[in-house]
Amino acid sequence: MSTAQYPARARVAAWAVHILTMSGLVWASLAMLTTINPRREYTWMWVWLLVALVVDGVDGTLARRARVSEIIPWFDGGIVDIVVDYLTWTFIPAVFMYVALPMGPRPVAGLLMALVLSSSMFCYANKQWKSTDYYFVGFPAAWNIVALMFYVLQTPAVFNIIVTLIFVVLTLVPTHYAHPARVKRFRALNIGAVAVWFLATCWLVAVYPHRPLSLVVVLIVSGGWFLLAGVLRSIRGAEPETTVAVTDF
Repeated sequence: MSTAQYPARARVAAWAVHILTMSGLVWASLAMLTTINPRREYTWMWVWLLVALVVDGVDGTLARRARVSEIIPWFDGGIVDIVVDYLTWTFIPAVFMYVALPMGPRPVAGLLMALVLSSSMFCYANKQWKSTDYYFVGFPAAWNIVALMFYVLQTPAVFNIIVTLIFVVLTLVPTHYAHPARVKRFRALNIGAVAVWFLATCWLVAVYPHRPLSLVVVLIVSGGWFLLAGVLRSIRGAEPETTVAVTDF
């Protein structure tokens, strides 16, 4: 069936989902402008990245419900999604780390930015980036989360450099990282940890540069759970009864 043979309502719905995905480019642009603005109003950068994250979290589900790939087969929303993800999860956070965070002398900070941007290609271009039980294989280029943790915890340059190098290496190593909604094991705990981490992070961004100890502890514990869940998966292996479908996360 050609595109024109679908009802107008279905075609409008499909294009609406594409427009929603493409709106991520708007939020990315606003975040980038805030990042390089001399006024250093970084709270707004995080707000725009959050909006982009929310869009990224819902557009895939909406695309499947609207049968976007069936109704508009010639326009690949998946490519748009990858572009937006690279900008919001990797490129803008990497630039932010260079211009706003203690990352050592400028040449060192520039080299680290280049390593972050280039190593992330081994995530975005990796056809084996997810396991049969929906774990990410290799660090999933979530540099927005890394940069956010550096920012709210106000960690020193030596710590930031070491952690950045570790995650650059882990991008190339087949370690595992839990997807909070898709991984079956500990799913309720994973979703709860994400919610707690999200609220604690928003609070710390709002009160920055203050760092209430209770919020810092909550942030580290809830975020640390995901690292632990990934370590446990790497040690025990995949759940044998799990099979993977050819769908996006």
